[in-house]
Amino acid sequence: MNRGTGGYTIIEVAIVVVVVAILASIAFVGGGRFLNLTKDQEQRADVSELSLRLERYYKYKNVSAIGHEYPSCADLIKDFSSIVGGDSLKKETIKCNRSDWAGGNNGELLYEASNVDDGDCTKPASGPVSDVVAVTCVKYSIIYKEFSTGVEKKVDSIWRD
Repeated sequence: MNRGTGGYTIIEVAIVVVVVAILASIAFVGGGRFLNLTKDQEQRADVSELSLRLERYYKYKNVSAIGHEYPSCADLIKDFSSIVGGDSLKKETIKCNRSDWAGGNNGELLYEASNVDDGDCTKPASGPVSDVVAVTCVKYSIIYKEFSTGVEKKVDSIWRD
């Protein structure tokens, strides 16, 4: 007697479903950790690239009365393509203050430039500069948050006073 088309039994289908579910859960748990580590590596690369470009800017940007300077955050955003270039780092990832940065949860970088007295070094929008020392950015910090650990990291400028 012929039994039909020869399909799978319910036991065989259940075993396949269980095996696929186990493999999917392993991939889901391990994949998230791998994805966070990959994001951390990309973010470290962005910080390194930005830091390298800022140090190059410092080396070649010469202010007449003071010497070398880093860009203020406003100048960095305004002249982003000429300072950083058109590489993988995007202007939208750079934030100038902590309220815009939102703790780095979305991969943003917080750029803080300061003068000799650790004050704001933003130049006035118009008119002459009355205190050259106050508006000359001589150091910076780049702050970011690791995806895998949630730890806030900080990279400082090389040329510290």
